[in-house]
Amino acid sequence: MGNKFGRPLGRLLYQLSKRRRVIVEKNIAMCFPELTAQQQRQLVLASFYANGTGIIETAYAWWSSLHTMAKRVDIEGLPALQQACASGQGVLILGAHFTSPDLGCALLNQQQTFKVTYQRHNNPLLDALILRGRAHCLGGAIEREQIRQVVKELKSGNTIWLAPDQDLGPDRSIFAPFFGISTATTGIASRLVKTTGCQVFFFSHQHTSDQSYHLKLTALPSISGADAVTDASVINAHIEQAVRQHPEQYLWLHRRFKTRPEGEPSIY
Repeated sequence: MGNKFGRPLGRLLYQLSKRRRVIVEKNIAMCFPELTAQQQRQLVLASFYANGTGIIETAYAWWSSLHTMAKRVDIEGLPALQQACASGQGVLILGAHFTSPDLGCALLNQQQTFKVTYQRHNNPLLDALILRGRAHCLGGAIEREQIRQVVKELKSGNTIWLAPDQDLGPDRSIFAPFFGISTATTGIASRLVKTTGCQVFFFSHQHTSDQSYHLKLTALPSISGADAVTDASVINAHIEQAVRQHPEQYLWLHRRFKTRPEGEPSIY
């Protein structure tokens, strides 16, 4: 859907944003050391193409009708999620920053309503635009810092989506492996399970062609809240497995390895 305009947009971003290009290059070199230098360069460029497409897909999710896409969306594991949501027990959907989380969530929301967590943007006008777009295609949005509201929703038997794959800094992270790298990871999922007893699903979404999208839901009963590092390691393993299927569709623009264990040098 977005390749016609997304690919040129991604090329432009690649050419204009040297800082982000360096971040992507370092991320891919660390996570895919088995690739040759040429293969890594190709993946870097493909990542920018996919992110350009993701911008177009996000706009589509915010302002267009998604009903016409029903025949082009395959959702694996949907009955299990719907059964969990109907049980009256809260459900936590753990996503990841693939190139268009808004479109992925919007497509799933067509089948099962849920609320998403988000990080407030520093620009009030842009923040209002984002909220308006998400109100169009999602069941509601809760600012990430409003953890009490998230807990309340889960205890009330509602369903919440959040993405635990960003570096929140040393004071709010634990270290768990991701692509074999000790990575600062939020332990929020483990705390929510321990506090609310919610069920947990992992959710990935990737476009398999210009016209088709594959959404996958996997129950994670092993996320018990008993040990945050163990839970984070399981979650990171699922994210990594999904990323490896279409590595260009992950948000490598993010400084995922910014926070390092004590004594390790900075990567970026």
